[in-house]
Amino acid sequence: MNIHLIEPLNHFVKLQDSVWESGSWQLDEEQAKKLVGGEIYFHKKRMDPSFYGGTILGYRIHKEGEYQGKIVFKLQYNQSCRNVCTGKSGWKRVIKITEQQ
Repeated sequence: MNIHLIEPLNHFVKLQDSVWESGSWQLDEEQAKKLVGGEIYFHKKRMDPSFYGGTILGYRIHKEGEYQGKIVFKLQYNQSCRNVCTGKSGWKRVIKITEQQ
């Protein structure tokens, strides 16, 4: 499965060369598990092409504080995940999950 996310503020944390985290997503852990190995695409708006993305390497769950229970994805940047468009249907707020192609 792949995931498209609306990320207007560029909240990314660099872990090492080409490996990043993006977090605080409202998603259940079962969905997060299924997304590992898939692609992640970040968009400024639903109908805009993706400006960033990559392969999901894993995830963690915020354990405390303001974002407790929210998902943080770890991803390997991939140039092919830029400028990808997705249709307007299927969005649930800022998240759209699709089958791998």
